[in-house]
Amino acid sequence: MVEGIFEEGEICLIIEDVITTGGSILETVDILQKAGLKATDGVVLLDRQQGGHINLANNNFNIKSVFNISEILHLLEKAGDIDHETAEKTLLFIDENKLFK
Repeated sequence: MVEGIFEEGEICLIIEDVITTGGSILETVDILQKAGLKATDGVVLLDRQQGGHINLANNNFNIKSVFNISEILHLLEKAGDIDHETAEKTLLFIDENKLFK
């Protein structure tokens, strides 16, 4: 269900906290389109880098992320909150478990 005051054909920007596969964004796009709205762009705070950008691009949806998990790991390592080995193991796990490549 879409709530609020809008007119058919208006453009929406989808804002999300985290993206993994992009599936929930695509579900939202479908709901908005059925309500007569246009949704082709979005912003996400954190990209987990597991293929969501690729999935969305394949479905003609543009997404921009504020941060990605690699950047967060780098910042944590630089601050001394995690060691290099933990950062590398985490990045390897993410790379090996991408849902879309």
